[in-house]
Amino acid sequence: TLITPDPTYSPTFQPTLIAENWYYWGAEEGRGNTLAQNQQVPQEIEGEIQDVSAGSRHTFLIEKGGLATAAGFVESAFGYRGHLGLGQIDEKCKNDKNKLCEGENDPLTIETVRDASGKEVDAPPFKRVYAGVGIPADSGEMHSVLIAQNGKVYITGNNNKGQLCLGDDKIEYVDEFHEVSGIPGRARAAAVGDEFTLILTEDGEVWGCGSNEVGQIGQGDNTDYSNKPVRIKELTNIIDLSTGLSFAIFLEEKGRVWGTGSNLYGQQCGFTAGEPMTNVHEIDIKGADKITQVETNRESSYFLFGDGEVRSCGRNDEGQLGNGDYANTSEINPIVKVALNERIIRIGSGPTSQSVFFIGEDSVWASGLNDRFQLGMDDIGSRGTPVKVDFQCDVEIEYVSSSDSHTVANGRYLNC
Repeated sequence: TLITPDPTYSPTFQPTLIAENWYYWGAEEGRGNTLAQNQQVPQEIEGEIQDVSAGSRHTFLIEKGGLATAAGFVESAFGYRGHLGLGQIDEKCKNDKNKLCEGENDPLTIETVRDASGKEVDAPPFKRVYAGVGIPADSGEMHSVLIAQNGKVYITGNNNKGQLCLGDDKIEYVDEFHEVSGIPGRARAAAVGDEFTLILTEDGEVWGCGSNEVGQIGQGDNTDYSNKPVRIKELTNIIDLSTGLSFAIFLEEKGRVWGTGSNLYGQQCGFTAGEPMTNVHEIDIKGADKITQVETNRESSYFLFGDGEVRSCGRNDEGQLGNGDYANTSEINPIVKVALNERIIRIGSGPTSQSVFFIGEDSVWASGLNDRFQLGMDDIGSRGTPVKVDFQCDVEIEYVSSSDSHTVANGRYLNC
C-alpha cells in the first residue's frame, strides 16, 4: 500500500498526492461498461485524478479538490449491499448517467455522507479511497472506505461481520458513506480485506473492525469479530500497511515488519503448515530495516527495499510472485527475489488481485494473472516473470490499483 509519509518519518520513495490523468485496462465492467468486454492496453483518460482504487467490478476515483466518484457494474439490486456509497438503486432505471442502476454505471459523484450522528451532510473533500473486496467477483457483499482531507474516516457497504466499525450488530449494511467514530486522532491510511477493515492513524496506531476468525484484525484466538474499532496493541509507529483477502502486513518506522491473519500459502513469509497467525507477530526478513513499502494481494506479499529490489512470498500459481516460476514459497524458500532489472520505486496491487505491478521511474512492470488483460499488454495468459505494461511511451505513474479483473492507475506520459 502507498502512503504519503508525514514529514517526521524517515524518507521513503512514496509519492505525494498530485492530480494527474488516469489509465484503465482489463475487464470493462470495472468502470461500469459491458460485461465480457476488455480494454487490452492502458487507455489514458484526461482528468485531474489524485487517487484511484480498483474493486471487484467497480472503481473509485478522487479528483483534485477532493471530489470522489464511483463507477461499476451492479449484478442485481437484490444482492447489492451499498459498497458504492451512492444510495439505493433506482430499480426503474437502466444506463442512466445520473442514477445508480442495476447493471452498468458510469462514474457518479458521492455528493453526501452521514456524519457521526447519522445526519446527512455534504460530502467533505477526500484524499484517499479503498475499494471493496468481493468474492466471487460478482458479489455485492462488499464494503469501501474513504478518508477525508481532515482525517475523518467514512465507510459504506456490507456489515455482516461488523466491518463498518459502526458499533451496531443490527445494521446489515448501509448504502451511503457513514463517518466512523471511536478512533482517536486523524486517519492517515486504511486497508480493506474480505469482511474486515484496518485504519492507520497519523501517530502510527492501527485500529481494526470486522472479522477476526483467522486473526485478520490481530485480536488473538478469543475474538471472532468486532463491530467497533479496536486497537492492535502490539503495533506502534506503523508507517505502512496492506491487506490481502484474509491477512495483513505492517511496516514499522524502525524497519520491523509485522503480520497477522491467514498464512495458508505462506503469505506471511513463514511456514505454519497452513495454520493462521491469530496474533500479530514479527516477520523475519533479512535487511528489513531497508524496506520502504509493503504491498499485498489476494494471498501474496511484497517488500520494496531502498535500493529498488523487491522480494515476495506466498501464493504463486499465476506467477504473481514475479520470480520466474509458478511455485508457492515454502519452508525451505520462505521468500524469493522478484526477477527485475529495473530499479523499482513503488508497488501496486489489491486485496482481490492475483496480479502485481512494479513501478519504475518511467515504466511499469507486471506479473501474475492475465485472463482479462489485467497486465496491460495485448495478449492474455499469466506471466511468472515481470513484463512491461504497454503504455504508449515513457510514463510517470503515481499509483496502480488492481482487482481480480481490471487495473487503474494515475500519472502522466513523459515523451509522447
